[in-house]
Amino acid sequence: MKKPPVLIVEDDPAIQKLIAQTLAKEGYSPLSAKSIAEARKTVALAAPGLIILDRRLPDGDGLELCRDLKSGGSFATPILFLTSKNSTSDKVVGLKMGADDYLTKPFDLDELLARVEALLRRAGENPSAETAYSFAGLTLDCARHACSAAGKPVKLWPKEFELLRLFLSSPERVLSKEFISSRIWGHSFIDTSRAIEMSVRRLRAKLGAKSCLIRTVKGYGFILSEKTERDGK
Repeated sequence: MKKPPVLIVEDDPAIQKLIAQTLAKEGYSPLSAKSIAEARKTVALAAPGLIILDRRLPDGDGLELCRDLKSGGSFATPILFLTSKNSTSDKVVGLKMGADDYLTKPFDLDELLARVEALLRRAGENPSAETAYSFAGLTLDCARHACSAAGKPVKLWPKEFELLRLFLSSPERVLSKEFISSRIWGHSFIDTSRAIEMSVRRLRAKLGAKSCLIRTVKGYGFILSEKTERDGK
């Protein structure tokens, strides 16, 4: 099977060349951009299957490009940050902006390839095949990327949308943080637990009266359930 083109947004020529050569050896078609402006043009013209994105670019922070691409909810292309900005807060902000993964420099080429393969595999699973979900007043239309709670429209960021879709696909089932991490983030990293908790907190805040449907199972994970703790669940 032909592998998709991968856009490398990186202003360091040596790093860009190294990644491009590595991807090419694995059968990918590498594309390159040295700035946000150049990346926008390449995305529009070439429709890459995945974007490897630096944060520090000549014309701004890669967060700006990630936010703009992902904010509408219809841009399904995975974005992998590859950057020297390595604090926990940097990673959390990147994921909140819609990034699908975050890898810091210096990096291992084998790990980078593994992350790329995992992201493309998840993207190829066609998560929108199930076009609609409904549970206890929550509805999610994957084809239209629309959500409503108690009949009121709710605007969700990409990670929040994926998280709610995961809950709605498995109602009344306890989902561990490890399971959530593997399905939505695609791997385990040091701040996965915190990122999951923050995403759940933001999702609950947006669901209003329906926020009570997502409950914490202490020491394990979360459950989407109509039952209360008094019901023994």
